[in-house]
Amino acid sequence: MLKKILIFTILMTCIVSYAKELKILMIGNSFSICVGKYLPQIVNAGNNHSINLTSAYIGGCSIKKHAKILKKAETNPDFKPYLISIWDSKSLDKKVEFKGNVNQLLKGNQYDIISIQQASHESFDYQTYQPFIQEVIDYIKKHNPKAEIVIQQTWAYRSDSERLKNWKLSQNEMNQKVCEAYQLLAKETGFRIIPVGEAVNLARQNKIYQFTPPTKEELEKFAYPNLPSSENDIVGKYFYSTKDDKKVLNTDSHHLNFKGEFLQACVWYGTLFNENPDEIKFKPKKLSETEAIILKKAAEEAVYKYNK
Repeated sequence: MLKKILIFTILMTCIVSYAKELKILMIGNSFSICVGKYLPQIVNAGNNHSINLTSAYIGGCSIKKHAKILKKAETNPDFKPYLISIWDSKSLDKKVEFKGNVNQLLKGNQYDIISIQQASHESFDYQTYQPFIQEVIDYIKKHNPKAEIVIQQTWAYRSDSERLKNWKLSQNEMNQKVCEAYQLLAKETGFRIIPVGEAVNLARQNKIYQFTPPTKEELEKFAYPNLPSSENDIVGKYFYSTKDDKKVLNTDSHHLNFKGEFLQACVWYGTLFNENPDEIKFKPKKLSETEAIILKKAAEEAVYKYNK
C-alpha cells in the first residue's frame, strides 16, 4: 500500500503544475447536493484552485425523471422543479438558491464539469439507466459541448436499511452491484468516475466504522431529544419528526452523515484537481483528527484506484 501511495503522490505532483478554476454543474438529487457541504471549504483552504459549484436538486430524482423533465422544460421554460444551489469557494458565505430547470442552466452557462448519476434506489440496476441517461448526455453535449461529463458513483446503504431487506441484498452486494453498474456506464461513455461509493466501502473496512444497528428494544428506550449513536458508519443518522404532536424517532440509513460528506468532498477534490486527498488542509470542527486522517486515506485510495 505504501508503494501505491508513493506512486500516486508522484503521479499527482507531475500532473498538477497550475491552478484550476472550475465551473461545475451537478444534475442529481440528495446524493449530489451534499457535495456542497464541504467541497467549497476544502478548495478554499487549498493553495491554488477555485470552484463555482451549482447543484440542480430534486429529492430521489432518477435518470428517467431527469430526462422527462428536460423534455417538459424545453417546451415550457416556466416549469422549474429543481432547487438550484450555487456555492463559490472564493465567497463561502454567499450561497445562492432559487427554483429553476437544467435547460436554462445549460443554455445560460458554459461549465467545465457536469456530473450525472443514477438515483440510489435504482443505482444497482443498469437496466434503469438506458436509454434515459443517453438522452440527458445528448442534451448536455448539445448546449455545453466543451464540458467534461463525469459520473458520481453513489454508495451502498447502511446495513440496517429496510430497502436492503426488501431487495434481499446485503450491504456488500449492493456495493458490488452499484460499482458494476457505474463501471459499465463509464465503459460505454468513456466518462471518468468520481468514486465516492468506492471510498465509502474502503472507509467501512476500518474497525471504527463497523456499524451494529441497535435492536428494536434498544430504540424504544430513546426519548426526545436523545438519539442513538451514528458514530460507527459514515452513512446514516437518527432524527426526530413530529406526528400527532408527538416526537417520533426516525432512521436515515441512506444518506451520508457529516463524516461521509467530508469523505465525499475529499474524493471530488482529488478527482477534479488531480490532487492527493491526504494533503487536504480543511477539517470539519466536529471531526476528530484521527477520523479525518482515516477518511482522507480512504479517499486517496479510491481516487488512486480509479486514476491509475
